[in-house]
Amino acid sequence: MTRVVARVTLYAVIAYALVGALGSALWWALDSGPLAADPRLVLNDRAASSAIRVYGDHPGLDPGHAARLTTDALVGAGGFDRSVLLVTIPTGSGWVDPAQVTAIEDWSGGDVATVAMRYSSAPSAAVYSLRPELAADSAHAILAEITSRLRALPHDDRPRLVVHGLSLGAQAGVAALRDPAVAGLVDVALWQGRPGSATMATASAAPSAAAAPSAAPPAGSEPLARCTVSEVNPDDPVAELGRDLLRNPVRALRVLSALPGSDSADPGIGHRYRPVLPPSGCVSPGL
Repeated sequence: MTRVVARVTLYAVIAYALVGALGSALWWALDSGPLAADPRLVLNDRAASSAIRVYGDHPGLDPGHAARLTTDALVGAGGFDRSVLLVTIPTGSGWVDPAQVTAIEDWSGGDVATVAMRYSSAPSAAVYSLRPELAADSAHAILAEITSRLRALPHDDRPRLVVHGLSLGAQAGVAALRDPAVAGLVDVALWQGRPGSATMATASAAPSAAAAPSAAPPAGSEPLARCTVSEVNPDDPVAELGRDLLRNPVRALRVLSALPGSDSADPGIGHRYRPVLPPSGCVSPGL
């Protein structure tokens, strides 16, 4: 009996090691190898207005170090001198929605600095499945660094802080705002297509400053509760992802079969979203 147990244990260890090795090899191929994504990085383009754009392209670095480098670049570009500071949490590949960036720049009249920090080059599905902590750690690091710098400024000289996340970026942003030290300095939170959020949010049909709050913020963050928007398209399969699918094979098959191409539809359909603006009364550019 002891020999049988020893053999089973050995086989289990070998199987675990093989699975781990395969997972590591797959992650390398997707994150830095031949299958790594190369999306258009809008924050590397010059804005049409006077808006500031900063992109911290530091995958592979310790999140805290990457956050300091990115925030230093933001300070050097004059980002803290704008009246609005937008931190947008990218998807797994480092992609940031160009339409969302432009919409906030237009809404603010160019009086905004937008910053994002890349944490991988792998598709969101790979990060979600293989390295889910990467996105959350990166989002918390950049927001913790920026809010720390904001606290060092006189209250009247601080830009208003808006946080935006789409898909995996939304999931990471929500996790980061569970830290009261971070959430306490955030004026507006804008989430779109958060995995598993289908039952938490209502759809929005157009860019709107009047969307209803839905995601609960940390305790003691009542102002942020009033200025939090969570949008989900009614046919977004990503928003239906979650452990509950394991209990419903028919629904799981429907959701998984709808995933391919869901981000290639027209905005407002599937996993493509129209820009979202801060709710009225939460942030006023120039003030």
